[in-house]
Amino acid sequence: MIVEFSVKNFRSIKELQTISFVATGLKSPTDSSEVDDNNIDEDGGMRLLKTVGIYGANASGKSNIIAALEYFLQAIKNEASSESNLANLCDPFLYQDNAINTESFFQMVLFVKGKKYRYGFTVKRNTKTKDSPEDRVSKEVIVSEWLYGTKEKNMVELFTRSGIEVKKEKLPNSEKVPPLSYEHTLFLTHSAAFDSDGDCAAIRTYMNGWALSNFTDGLEPFRWNALYLLEHENKKKDFLNLLSSFNLKYNDIVLERDVNTPEQAIFPQNKIYLMKSFNNERNELVDIKLNLSNNESSGTQKLFDLAGLLIRAFNSPVSAFIIIDEVDSNFHPSLLIKLISLFNDSVLNKSKSQLLFTSHDTNLMSPSIMRRDQFYFTEKGEDDSTRLYSLADLKGIRNDADFAKQYLAGFYGALPMLDSYTNENNSPNDRTLES
Repeated sequence: MIVEFSVKNFRSIKELQTISFVATGLKSPTDSSEVDDNNIDEDGGMRLLKTVGIYGANASGKSNIIAALEYFLQAIKNEASSESNLANLCDPFLYQDNAINTESFFQMVLFVKGKKYRYGFTVKRNTKTKDSPEDRVSKEVIVSEWLYGTKEKNMVELFTRSGIEVKKEKLPNSEKVPPLSYEHTLFLTHSAAFDSDGDCAAIRTYMNGWALSNFTDGLEPFRWNALYLLEHENKKKDFLNLLSSFNLKYNDIVLERDVNTPEQAIFPQNKIYLMKSFNNERNELVDIKLNLSNNESSGTQKLFDLAGLLIRAFNSPVSAFIIIDEVDSNFHPSLLIKLISLFNDSVLNKSKSQLLFTSHDTNLMSPSIMRRDQFYFTEKGEDDSTRLYSLADLKGIRNDADFAKQYLAGFYGALPMLDSYTNENNSPNDRTLES
């Protein structure tokens, strides 16, 4: 399970900001006591939250937190290459002197196979110039990198790095791992390629298989899970039952694959059909075929892409980590509450999978659904930098308060600052809107 993620000097994030899944010692109200039992699970002796939501005004930095996390995961997942793939991470806070020469910081604490790790690195753009066209100079460079892991209940150094030099003597099987060739290569990825049974490989395998985000590519990559359940695991009944729990009732699902082409990585929604029955005027049962792309709503399309992911994540051998930016888009508030409740249900979510989301929907902000420490907020300071803070950090907030009402009333900050608009300086224009 994920314990926390920290980032510094990335986009609107100037100072170190941390989002934590560690449950605080607060107690839910007596009439919502089951929230504490459902929303918290244990890993490695720590009490960890299964869902965390980020709220805040538009352009306050919510998506930048998600972007930092997604690009951090992508950097780990990518294969080592002679070309740098760190460009997305080298996006420092611009309102500072000599921003291009500053380092960006990323770090995650997580449990993998019951062992706690703290892994991170700093990265910056390479301002060196090439002495000749043949010189191979990385566009971005890893300035420092580190990995610590538990040993006999204590966190100990496994490796540290400065520039291209790595102190790896304390890393098991370090003799298998040759020196780094490029300044932009993560040693974690490099080590995993040469020691498939080591700590670095365990972390990278977890990231590759069980950490997913919709920030870059939307929900389309999630759809693969639905297709796998339907075509390879004979889980169509489970899939239809999950859709039915959201009041989307269908009899069958038909995938129209082209037999002349290989299986696509992204199967289009216009090749997916949902079968439904109804009684006509003669009281005859008639089957109809609804195209997911053309006949169904955006909300149904989104839920289809999520349904397979939920079923596979909840029944996976490890805790999956799912990131959904703007989780409320195209969803009715009741449907969104249902989605979050599935993650927080200890019976359904057998794997203790976690969800990090951003949202503007305040219907979730109830102590009967989520605890105070499950809500984070972002707001911009006078220097245009993002501050991330938890509702649990604010003093004087009752655990049984109406979180939504207090948030919209401005008690927690993180609301847009709106000015009046006047239309006095514009004159009539006889051109049409389309000309």
